This record gives sequence, C-alpha cells and structure tokens, in this order.
Amino acid sequence: MKELIVFLGPSLPHREAQKIVKADFRRPARQGDVFRALVDRPKAIALIDGVFEEAPSVWHHELMAALAAGVTVFGASSMGALRAVELASHGMIGIGKIFQGYLSRELADDADVALLHADGAHGYRPLSLPLVNVLATLEKAQRERVLKRPQTASVIRSARQLFFQNRTWGAVLDGAHPAASAKLRPWLEAGNEVDQKALDARECLAAAQAFVARKAVAPTPRPFVGSSFVRRRRLLDAHAPLLERLGARPDARALETAGLRRLLLAAFAKAGGLEVTASERKTAMRSVPGRGLAADQHEFIAEIVALEAKVLSWPERFVADGPSRLEGLALEAVLRGLWRQ
Repeated sequence: MKELIVFLGPSLPHREAQKIVKADFRRPARQGDVFRALVDRPKAIALIDGVFEEAPSVWHHELMAALAAGVTVFGASSMGALRAVELASHGMIGIGKIFQGYLSRELADDADVALLHADGAHGYRPLSLPLVNVLATLEKAQRERVLKRPQTASVIRSARQLFFQNRTWGAVLDGAHPAASAKLRPWLEAGNEVDQKALDARECLAAAQAFVARKAVAPTPRPFVGSSFVRRRRLLDAHAPLLERLGARPDARALETAGLRRLLLAAFAKAGGLEVTASERKTAMRSVPGRGLAADQHEFIAEIVALEAKVLSWPERFVADGPSRLEGLALEAVLRGLWRQ
C-alpha cells in the first residue's frame, strides 16, 4: 500500500518536492491515471499537475471513485485546483491561492493555469508563463508601488492576449505600455517574480504530508456508482494488459457469461428495491479476493455477490444501462482467483 501518491509536473521540480514529502511521485495526470493509482490503495492522493491537450485530461469520475474508495484527495496549483473546485461538494480538498481564485470566480478560464513544458526526461521544465503567475507577480508589483493601476492593466491585457504556449515575460512586456515595461523589466530581473503555482504546490504537499502523518482512520469505502461506459473505461484504463490475457484464455467466454449472470441478477435485485445490509456486505467481502482491486471495487463486487444471493428468492424486473461482457469477464476472474494469477 502506498500512503501518498502525487501527480506532479511543471508546477514544482520533483527534487524539491521530495524534500517536502515522502510519496510516490507520478507524471502529470491524464485520463486513467487515477483509476490505475487506486489499485495501489493509497491513503491520499495529491493532484497538482495534469495534461490539457496532448492526451485526455483526468476524469471527474476517477476522483469521485477515489473518494468513494476512502482516499483523501487534495488538489492545487494547476489541474488539481480546477478539479478541486469542481468536486469540492463531493469532498475533494482544495489548497492554495489559485484554488481560492477559481472558487471565488476571480479566475474563470482553465487556460489561466496552462503552460507549455518539457517532457519527463527533461523534468517537465516550464517553457512558458502561466497567467496566474503573471497576476500574482503584478499584485506584488502594485503592493511595492512599482506600477500604477493603468500600467498594471496594460501588462495584464498584454498577457491575456497571448496564447498560453507563447506567453513569456519578454512577450508580455513587449506588448505592454512602454512605461510599464520600463519599470517592470529591471524589477523582474532583480528576482521579484512570484511563482504562484510553485507556492500552491508546496502548500498542497505540506498539507498532504501532515494528513498522512496524522495516521487518521480512513473513511469506510463504498461502491462507486458510474455509468456502464465509465465502468468499462475504468477496467480498460486500469487493467488493459490483464484483461487482454484473460480474453485470450480458452474459458474466456465462460468467464464472461458467468460474470454477466451475476451482474444482471444484482441489477434486477436493485431494480426490485432490494438492498444489502452492512452484515450481508461484510459476509460477502470475506468471499471476494481483493488483491489487484481498488477498495471501492472490492466493495462493489461484494455487494454484487450479496445481491445475487438475495435475488434468487425475489421477482426481477428488466433494468436499463446493464453491465457489459467486459465487466462480466473481470468480475468472474476476480471471484475465481484469476485476477493476479
């Protein structure tokens, strides 16, 4: 079990982050990465950086699954701040000034935190300037009376007009009023730039470290409820190599059919108003191998087994959005002890 998993890229160098917290550091999150992380059953996840364009972004469904699995999820600085605002009502914890800016609607555009950066081999080094850092730096410049309000507005307009991949301090100052540029340039060269993304990332890591160190009891996992598409996507994102091997087995169709039978019976039970008690779920949990599963998946399959046991003595009704053959294959493989064989 990994206590803390951190998704980090250009917001803060990994070597600096490793001095703040002991964690499993992973690349900027993309779709499927959190689903994969949940198999390791972490106590907490800190989402700081995530991809925007080169691959699908991390799903809200993934983070909601993490919360359902009893994982405490922190978000800050970049993609983490965006998702924390969107999922605050579900229990995700937002950290830092950028998160507060989006929460209060002072920031509105996702691109305000975006930047161009190098790949992992080059340490995700920032290659452009995020707007949130421009705004934080200009706040400091005004406090120190480096710029007057009209001059600050000129610099902000210049920064906002630039595509995020082309935004640098040189380009920003070239597009601003000459008087503003003349005052701001030497001040920046003297080391007064504010890296708000880095500040928020440090604060997030410190909060996650403090949480893990408290050894608090994790929330009780609960089955994650998602559509059939989300459930299939989760299986493929987190377990594609395993599913490919299972699909090549000579008994793959039998596994699919047996698993589908269980899933359909459980769906009929729910449609008929049947519910699983805590005692029934606990009993079912003892019969379900949990290795290679996230905590919420383990709970979900235990519930399926408990409902299956109940439904045979109750009338059933047809339900929409039923399970897929892929889910049947995965479920039966778990129940037969094949999941990590």
